[in-house]
Formats: sequence, C-alpha cells, structure tokens
Amino acid sequence: MAILGLVLVSIAPSISVTTGFAFKAGAFAVIVFIFTKMWMFGLPAYWFLRIEKQNFSWSPVEKGGWGMALLLGIGMMIVVWLAYFLLGDKMLHPDALKSILQPVGLTVPWNLAAAIVFWVFINSVLEEYVFRWFITSKLEQLVGGKWRPILLSAAIFTLHHSIALYFFLDPLGTAIASLGVFIGGAVFSWVYLEYRSIWIAWVTHACADVAIFVVAWNIVIGF
Repeated sequence: MAILGLVLVSIAPSISVTTGFAFKAGAFAVIVFIFTKMWMFGLPAYWFLRIEKQNFSWSPVEKGGWGMALLLGIGMMIVVWLAYFLLGDKMLHPDALKSILQPVGLTVPWNLAAAIVFWVFINSVLEEYVFRWFITSKLEQLVGGKWRPILLSAAIFTLHHSIALYFFLDPLGTAIASLGVFIGGAVFSWVYLEYRSIWIAWVTHACADVAIFVVAWNIVIGF
C-alpha cells in the first residue's frame, strides 16, 4: 500500500512539468497544472485519513528548529546566487525560458510576481506536505533508517525538476542544477525528519525558492 501511494503521488509533478515544458501546451498546461496540484494535495490527505485511518494534524512545531532552518536556507540562497554569478551566462538559455513562460503570461511583471508569491508561500508548502511528510514518511515505512528515505525522497523530488531544467539549461547546466536540487531535497528531508514538522522544512525551502526566483526575475524582467 505504501508503494501504491508513493507511485500515485510521485508521478503527478512530472506529468505537470512535461505538459508545460515539453509540449508548451499553453492553457491546457495550466489546466493540467491545477489538476495535478489538486491531486497532490488531495490524495495524500485521503490516503492518510481514509486508508490509513490516522488523525488530522497541522504538523505542529514541537521540537523547535526555526534557527537551523533559516541558517540552512540562507546558505542555500548564497550558493544559488554564487552559481548564477559564476556559471549562469555559460549554461542558461534566457530565450528558451521566456518562450516557455510567455504562453502562460509569466513574462508580464505583475503575473510573474503573483506566480512567485504562489510558489514561495503555497507551492513550497505543498511540496513539503507531499515530498517530505507523505513521500518521505512512506519511504521510512518501506526501507527504514534515516538516510535511505532521505536520499530516495530527494531523488523523487529531483525528477520533475530535472525535466523542467532540461528545457532552458544546456546538458552540463542541467546536471549541475539537478545535483543542486537533489542536495536541496536531501536537506529538506533531513530537516523534516529531524524536527517532524513541514513548517520547519518549509522555511529552508522558501529561502531556496526566493533565491531561484530572484534569478528568474533578473532573466525574464530584469532589474
């Protein structure tokens, strides 16, 4: 049952990014994006409450961790900006990124700003809920230990990001960025398992997203 839950949830983000980035499906890609987000939110909750018959929880912060999460997040921000400063011009394809974002209106400043707010304050929470709470927890049930579920969940987390990265980075850039996503996913999973709250992991994740979207804004809109 844990494997079935993992598969059903894990495939959703890859379907979404493939529709948007590979097929550049415009309005249809937006529909698929919304549907997969609903699927990613609804299925873990249904699985937890109905199939596993567990009690609802807001993932309260009971073991602290705010300072550690913020410290790790700031470290990630610095790494992302250094990578962009040192390697961005060699690996990024700004025109390819703009061609993907333009059909869904994300080359317009206000639209991109709204999307950034959504990704930082809603989507990253959803990803922690899905990838750390649900997927990492299921992997704990399947493989046990601490580092095995951390590394496996990071690999699953990396998959759909790598698909997206492929379309606006060269192969070397995709490999380097995917490694960065994998390390980030491992850090997020470690924070979650250490403190057992998605909100602590979200702080680190949100910091990393802010750094990435600052880069994206500079490429698409400019400062």
